[in-house]
Amino acid sequence: MRVEAGRLAQVLLGLFSIGFAIVVLAGPQLSLTGLLYLLGEAVAVLSAQTVLAGGRLLTKAGERSWWRLIRSWGIVGVGVIAVALSVFAILDPTLEATAVVFVLALAVISQGLGRAMQSTGVTLPRWLRGSTLATGVFSVVLVVASVAFYGFALTSFAILVGVILLISGIETVVAGVHPTDPRQFVLLKLILFSSFYGLVLINWIDLPDNKVVPAYGLWLILTYMAPFGVLIVFQGLEAWPLATSLGLLVSLNNDLGYFFIGNLIFGTHVPLAPWIAGQLGFEGSQVVTVFDGGFFTLNVTSWMMGLSIYARVAVVAAILYHWWRHPGEIVARAALPLEGSVAVVGEEG
Repeated sequence: MRVEAGRLAQVLLGLFSIGFAIVVLAGPQLSLTGLLYLLGEAVAVLSAQTVLAGGRLLTKAGERSWWRLIRSWGIVGVGVIAVALSVFAILDPTLEATAVVFVLALAVISQGLGRAMQSTGVTLPRWLRGSTLATGVFSVVLVVASVAFYGFALTSFAILVGVILLISGIETVVAGVHPTDPRQFVLLKLILFSSFYGLVLINWIDLPDNKVVPAYGLWLILTYMAPFGVLIVFQGLEAWPLATSLGLLVSLNNDLGYFFIGNLIFGTHVPLAPWIAGQLGFEGSQVVTVFDGGFFTLNVTSWMMGLSIYARVAVVAAILYHWWRHPGEIVARAALPLEGSVAVVGEEG
């Protein structure tokens, strides 16, 4: 039960890190004070991942050798130091921007070293050890290179922290769900593809204002679902819930990532807090978008959009959880039964 709680905490922290990374990457236009607070909080989240990883290693059965205990406590200690540096950078009003970036850089280097230490754990799967080591080394090298070539430029450091936070968030989620079946890895790849497809590819075509496609709303829904028709072709009609959930996941990334990606890629500079409040239903009857169905149009209010988002989250979570617990259903089917084919060959011979 404790293991399950630890994994759930990892998944939630990883998802929060991914969301926070998108906010950081989309927010370089913030005021100096706002960006400094955002960076401090982001580095604190990174460091909390390291503390959680070290704590989980301490609870693992069989971790009783002195080296393993020292390593586990060392990871926790490094993470705590990194969190303390982040909090110090946020709360000390006397620090200049350059000093804040220097302290946060030390914190990122600390948590990178903590991840590298974590990769030496023999109880971790080989793929996770390699990923953890690569992320830790990547973090340290990026920070050192950024400081060496760009000094303590705040905007450059913000982008750097966002990238590291995004990568470590994805890794933390994967470590938390702890795939043990190759078909679970296939499902994870499908989820990552769906998220990228919705966040980047769909938003790339959805953000420009000059949309002249007839029945654009219906066309957009078809575009959400189109790539996953291949699943039904290979898996059979039984795979329609999985295909539908992945299409809904694309739509969620589109609706929740629209202006985050707009600020990041297109430089739209839209205030993110009021917009996301409207998407989540907190603006009541305020119209947040207009759905173009060709023969009809629908003014979508904030509460309607929020209700739609919460319903889609529940459906996607339930369906993906089922397929995660039953990975044996992710099997491509042959066009003809093997036994029938053998029988035909035997009769012809």
